[in-house]
Amino acid sequence: MSWVTDCLQQKRETSALRTETPLPAQTPPWQSVWKKVAKVIEAHVLEFNEARGPQYTVASHEVSVQIVPKQAPTDLAVFQIDSSGVIQVDCPISHPGTPRRGQFKISEDRIVPLGKFLGQPQPGGEPMTPEQFSEFILKPLLFP
Repeated sequence: MSWVTDCLQQKRETSALRTETPLPAQTPPWQSVWKKVAKVIEAHVLEFNEARGPQYTVASHEVSVQIVPKQAPTDLAVFQIDSSGVIQVDCPISHPGTPRRGQFKISEDRIVPLGKFLGQPQPGGEPMTPEQFSEFILKPLLFP
């Protein structure tokens, strides 16, 4: 027997001893709320489009939602979530004025504003449901 055969045999024996089952991927606790936020935002934009004609496109991904105007010079909104459950909201505007920007944290089943929010209206101090969050962000965008 050669050393190659010996090494292969040792490798098989070692592999047989290490029959570990991989741990299932853990779902972050905020993920279900984020999915609901994305669905609610999409539903609100589609409802607006049905009443006013197709003015916005919604692109929803695992970690972001984008609301893009179909025609200029309307405004857009981008929502991104990080691995800790913090939502970054950016609503740049195409006209003079102040854009809207801020961060929110998903805490249990609510969305809580973090720190200073740029733009108007300002978020209240109370945690929001996904529906309230969608209204807070979309109302100034869809009804300026």
